[in-house]
Amino acid sequence: CLRAHRAARTSPNARWAPGEPRLRKMASGNIEELHKLTQEGDEADLDRVIAIADELLKADSKDADMINCKIVATVMKEEYKKAIGMIVKDPALVKSLAFELLYCYYQTKDHAKALALITDTPARSKNKGFWHVEAQLLRRLGRNKEAAEIYEKQFISKKGRMSNDENAGEIRANYIACLSGTNPAKAITYTGKLSEDEWAHGVAYNIASSLADSGNAERAAEVVEMAEKLCKEELKDEDEKEITQELESISLVKGYALQKSDKGADAEAIYRGLLESSQPAVAAQARIGLVSLEHAKAPKGAANAACVDWAKAAVNAPEGKLSEEQKRAASVNFCLSTLKGKRGKEQAGAYSGLRKMMKASPLPAMAYASLLITDGPKDGFQRAEEVLRTYLSEDPPKEAAVQVRVALATMFMSKRKAKDAVEELQALGAEHLTQPAVVGTLVRLLRKQGRIQEAAKCLDDAIAFWQSKGDKEVVANLKAAGADLKAKLGEHKEAAEAFEAMAKATGEVKYLCGIVSSASHFDVELAEKYAKKLPALDDEGLDAETVEGLPDFDSKEAKKKKSKRKPRLPQDYDPNEPPDPERWLPKWERSYNRRSRGKRRNRNQMRGPQGGAVRADLAASLDKSAKPDSKEEKGLPPKAPASGRKQKKGGRKKRR
Repeated sequence: CLRAHRAARTSPNARWAPGEPRLRKMASGNIEELHKLTQEGDEADLDRVIAIADELLKADSKDADMINCKIVATVMKEEYKKAIGMIVKDPALVKSLAFELLYCYYQTKDHAKALALITDTPARSKNKGFWHVEAQLLRRLGRNKEAAEIYEKQFISKKGRMSNDENAGEIRANYIACLSGTNPAKAITYTGKLSEDEWAHGVAYNIASSLADSGNAERAAEVVEMAEKLCKEELKDEDEKEITQELESISLVKGYALQKSDKGADAEAIYRGLLESSQPAVAAQARIGLVSLEHAKAPKGAANAACVDWAKAAVNAPEGKLSEEQKRAASVNFCLSTLKGKRGKEQAGAYSGLRKMMKASPLPAMAYASLLITDGPKDGFQRAEEVLRTYLSEDPPKEAAVQVRVALATMFMSKRKAKDAVEELQALGAEHLTQPAVVGTLVRLLRKQGRIQEAAKCLDDAIAFWQSKGDKEVVANLKAAGADLKAKLGEHKEAAEAFEAMAKATGEVKYLCGIVSSASHFDVELAEKYAKKLPALDDEGLDAETVEGLPDFDSKEAKKKKSKRKPRLPQDYDPNEPPDPERWLPKWERSYNRRSRGKRRNRNQMRGPQGGAVRADLAASLDKSAKPDSKEEKGLPPKAPASGRKQKKGGRKKRR
């Protein structure tokens, strides 16, 4: 009968090659013909195989081998819905042909039933093919971290024993693709350990984007060239169309690497050359790249018509041609292209149109809010908050609400509103409050507000959650942060126990220091025990006087930070002369540029006689001390008193 090569041919795009039938008492002619057909593999006449199986099933309708033979042949004919109908009729077949059923669900994109089958199938009943299709399904749904864990545990690790698997190159490429979206550094480290024989064009293709994201554009360009070379070597026996399609996919990564290395013109040329690709996914990704280049050219200007058309075409790409990350990137680009360059009512109208088009998606609201903050009016922050709050009040889907709340928390953190940011993060729900990134941010904000007890509880809950999941790496990181918090709270015994567990697990010196510091508060012998395990200090060049002169740890001198900011120098700066310290002041305010005004202009100038000899007669006439001051002293009659009526002064009236 036809059987799936469950341990070898496990690719979702693979065909199952038939194996030898089990000998039994039946018509020798049919047996011989079926045996010949099974030896032909992918080139077998599948219709004839199904006809023979039907003829034999007439004699025994419960013949398991012939039922399996017919189902596998039907799958090989790519009649997936028909094969699903044949399998689900019998619960026994659902168990025995779980891999085949999952593969059919994968091909028909019936994700709900595929996930249900994955949940219902125990791990001991899953073969290599099942694990591979499960990982591919999770990757398609954007759950790259879970897919990477399956690849690592079932194939990459020593326990997985993938060395003899003929699909090893494909599995490595898929594993790196999953890591590229979640942990690029780990992907780069993994490929660095591969031998030359283990590199395939899929491996090089997927690792190039991780290298570009990490800032190593030169190495990314080298890896892309390697991918092109390996692709031509590996596919030399395939038809020209398949080789062209693979090279187009590699060109996309080449354009991305050039874009990351600030060679926008070269990247644009590659993207434009791929717009007419026969592969819808390649054309859509090329449009996404062109839109991002246009936004980089004019971050605040209005998007041109071509940019809007590219973004719209990428959003409307055929179903199943773009990954979840690519769909999101296309949607964000479309929202920004539609809203950019507009103001006031025009922008608000465009936002309303996007909301109607994209319905419950949070991307229009988030794009509108970001533009209000960056390019909007003075009250842009308040208006952006109103937009996001309004969206949350409309009871959006749970995941969409989580994205908007994270955006709000980020906004508040940018304005140093720690309390508001904590409220938004705590509203995410219990399932999100245990995620390492959320926990780290929440603990930092709570500590900043002095809410140490709440921060410690948040860490304890997260540690308990990840211990139940069995993720040792995350638990270790959270425990280290928890030990620091307990030490700050004065819970020295608990802190010492946490530091001790971390020291035994990792052997790092910083945890030994933590034990010594915490244990010194309650158990001096324990502190001395671990102090002896600390590495010896290199005391070369130190003396007692130097050590005594060092500042205390808690002193202001130790906490004081020196500013390393470089001074801004004028454009015509001469290194041989010091810059003018008053160069920041307007010229009329500078001390050396003030002009004297009004009476102060010649205030220090000397005028009139400056002294000298005076005649005696002139001196007597100028001396007033000997002369009478009043008329009575002079002998003159007193003046008559004035009448009650005042006498008007003569002369012209002064003009007002």
